[in-house]
Amino acid sequence: MPHGAADWTVAARIGGHRGFLQRLGGFTWYLVAMAACTAFIAWQPSVAALLFLLLTVFHFGMADATAVDADGDGLIVRWSLVVGRGLLLLALAFASDASAAWAPFGAIASAVPWGGAAWVPDLDVLRAAAVFGAASGAVIAVTGCASRAIGGKPIEAALDLIEHALVAALALVADPLFTVGLFFLGVHAFRHSRRLAFTRVVIEPPTAPRGLALRLVRVHALSLPLMWLTALCLWPLSNMLGGFGVSEIVTASICFYMLSTLPHHLLGLRLPRAESSAQ
Repeated sequence: MPHGAADWTVAARIGGHRGFLQRLGGFTWYLVAMAACTAFIAWQPSVAALLFLLLTVFHFGMADATAVDADGDGLIVRWSLVVGRGLLLLALAFASDASAAWAPFGAIASAVPWGGAAWVPDLDVLRAAAVFGAASGAVIAVTGCASRAIGGKPIEAALDLIEHALVAALALVADPLFTVGLFFLGVHAFRHSRRLAFTRVVIEPPTAPRGLALRLVRVHALSLPLMWLTALCLWPLSNMLGGFGVSEIVTASICFYMLSTLPHHLLGLRLPRAESSAQ
């Protein structure tokens, strides 16, 4: 699900840019944001990691709120789902095994030439903060579900609660990287790709096919130009991290997400509402 790789096409079609040079000009802000994130990681890798995790809480949560059609149910419902979902996933992952959860970020910090002089969080403090965040996320999530039920959507509220419980259970019993990776691929990337598949300005022209499967195929086809460039970026990142084993490739991927999530998130905020059949 190379959902972020569609951003080249998404930015061009939202901005009405045609031709390579015009598209590149409209994509410059995205590249500048990635360069700024790269510079910040090089300066303070651990601080950058914590800010990335905080942004991911909102990025995942906001995407889920849109996917379950909670955006129009009031501020309490929407933001309770956003914060609750994000914290239940990430804070619980760190609360369960802070050392394993922090490992890729520690490896990234160690790979920065001057990273040894930068600030590094204490894992015990990080785990305590994660426990507090997870508990807060649970309270916030339940509050949002109750508000949605009181607002006249008890079935939707029940489904939200079930999803919260499944996310929490996964974070409690599974390895942190497996937890976040499974959620990323199975929930977040799929839902974002589905949203793109039903966003007319992104997927057309030509006229979009009827079925979801064929629409998703088109989204992946639109992602190909940026996907191959992204794959090429993993080579120097993996090499910087010490090789091309599974662990290094995974960590390199996380490093690339640290570079690209901010512009990807900002671009997503500009997406128009998808057709109703996407919900």
